[in-house]
Amino acid sequence: MIDQKHIPCIAGSTGLVGSHLLENLSKIYPKVVTLTRKKVNYSNPNIQNVVVNFDNLNIESELNGVDHLYIALGTTRKKAGSAENFTKVDYHYCIDLARIASNCGIKSISIISSVGSDPNSTFLYPKTKGLIERDISKISLNHLSIVKPGIILGKRNESRVGEKIGKILFSLIDKLLFGRFSKYKSISAINISKAMIYQVINSNSGTNILEYNELMKSSNSFDKLLKHH
Repeated sequence: MIDQKHIPCIAGSTGLVGSHLLENLSKIYPKVVTLTRKKVNYSNPNIQNVVVNFDNLNIESELNGVDHLYIALGTTRKKAGSAENFTKVDYHYCIDLARIASNCGIKSISIISSVGSDPNSTFLYPKTKGLIERDISKISLNHLSIVKPGIILGKRNESRVGEKIGKILFSLIDKLLFGRFSKYKSISAINISKAMIYQVINSNSGTNILEYNELMKSSNSFDKLLKHH
């Protein structure tokens, strides 16, 4: 059952997964809030855009009435320019948003992490993702969805050479990944967005870890739900 009074908020709505979150959420809810660094003019009057400074968040009033926060922020080491800037976006922005949201009474959050995340890793990417998972789990929430995809498929605004190579390779080996290795399968951003939304509608309390199989199952459930909406 879709609650029409539910107000979702997206941080990262201009990114690959975030843009699909916005598209799908705006189909089912009369109001969607987006947090962006630059002003975005939407043709849909039901989308409320809030320009924020992620380095100095003062968004308590803007979050008033919001029921769920989707955190889809992320960058690359190359685009960030340094390990410090990468960590700022993928960890500090995300954890600060989650803490402020919780303090504002938002007790339901979804965040995109990655398969292979490990807070003890010596590599920047999996370590950062592992740290955000660990620390966001400590925040007082009724519902937390941690999304852990493999290679994310979809058209990006910027080119990521490593991911292009990965998509080619994974298209060849996805069929060989099964059992405990199925979590490494590539998955489309569209399916991730649908799965994230369905998890909130389904209202599973506690912390929910979503890897490939769970993401695909929830995405299919969202499609079925939408047919009857």
